[in-house]
Amino acid sequence: MEQASINVAGRQPSARSASQGIDWRVIIVSTVGNALEWFDFTVFSFFASVIAKQFFPSENPTAAILATWTTFGVGFLTRPLGGIVIGNLADRRGRKSALLVTISVMAVGVAVITFAPTYAQVGLAAPIFMLVGRFLQGFSAGGEVGSATAFLVEHAPVERRGLYGSFQMIAQACSMVLGAAVSVGITEMLTPEQISAFGWRIPFAIGLLIVPVGLYVRSRLSESPVYLDARHTAPPVKRAPFLESLVSHWRLVLAGFGMTIYGTIGTYLFYYYMPSYATGSLGLSFKSGVTASLFAAFAYIAGTLFSGAISDRIGRKKPMVASALISLLTAYPLFRLVGTMPTLVVLTFVQCWLMFVLGLFQGAYCAFVCELFPARVRATSLAIGYNFAVMIFGGFAGAVATMLISWTGEKMSVVYYGMFGAAVGLITVLCLKERARQPLL
Repeated sequence: MEQASINVAGRQPSARSASQGIDWRVIIVSTVGNALEWFDFTVFSFFASVIAKQFFPSENPTAAILATWTTFGVGFLTRPLGGIVIGNLADRRGRKSALLVTISVMAVGVAVITFAPTYAQVGLAAPIFMLVGRFLQGFSAGGEVGSATAFLVEHAPVERRGLYGSFQMIAQACSMVLGAAVSVGITEMLTPEQISAFGWRIPFAIGLLIVPVGLYVRSRLSESPVYLDARHTAPPVKRAPFLESLVSHWRLVLAGFGMTIYGTIGTYLFYYYMPSYATGSLGLSFKSGVTASLFAAFAYIAGTLFSGAISDRIGRKKPMVASALISLLTAYPLFRLVGTMPTLVVLTFVQCWLMFVLGLFQGAYCAFVCELFPARVRATSLAIGYNFAVMIFGGFAGAVATMLISWTGEKMSVVYYGMFGAAVGLITVLCLKERARQPLL
């Protein structure tokens, strides 16, 4: 009765096979929340200086922008909390219930930011509104990653888990490109005064329009067949999924944490930090930095899609090991190359190479990390490792890179942070067993 009530297609959930083709509904349902998060992330990054003036007025511009980025960082600090709370819901009540909660909370957070009154209108309440919005966004994003990734991979045929999982990372990259394109378009169409008055809100409002679609499609799709099977066949968990993850699966949680370190450092350093590095350390224009990053996003998509597909044939470990090893060996000479020849062409080549190589790791990542855990704690365990790694190593990536340059006086020093991430990812993957062709637990 339970399976029939949630299976909108009228068939047994586990009956789907690779011969039926890709189920795009599952991919859209699983990636829409992640895409919205990264779209907002990109938009906030572009308009941080405008938001600083509107919500954190100060005679010291540096203090205002610092306050803005501190508020933005709250979203990273609340990710682990969201991962634990909503991951527990996903493992106790189902992936579908958790996904409906995450996109609803995310909608409230985006709405608060979109319509928040400015400091000139409500005084000190303005930064509080922004803080609340970022808190809700981070909380929902933390719960989204574990629940949505588990839902996506559990719906996939065993022969296509890598390909299905890769779309989670592809959605991030597409949102990066879309967020950058929308932000640049607004700066081209509107005057600086118009952007300060209302223009910066437009991208967030566009993101908000995605929410009703996400709610509708998530309410219509079947629950994960793997979760349903585990619920009926596996012995019940006596402890909360959070405690079960830490007590019984702490080594695998640590493995998920280690794999995420490389992915998150690479994304923030090789993509988000590079425009600042291009202007601040290489003397290139901001336009050149953004242009190179846009090309790099497409290279990342290509690498991710290729890796996800090929990992279903040769296993997850081979493309992931190759990615981390190539990054470890080529990052330093490539940074030296762009340091000695700081041109748009060289920067684009370097960034595209690094992001394509990173995509080889990320494309197989989602399926591999899901295959580590049993269904009864999968969403929670995945979320713990992922969100703590993103909070620690991703949220502070820009600050670490800036401090390395300041401490050493050498602009090349930022590459050591990326090499550290690649080394951790390489060691972690080498220590794990391959489970690409095995049924999910």
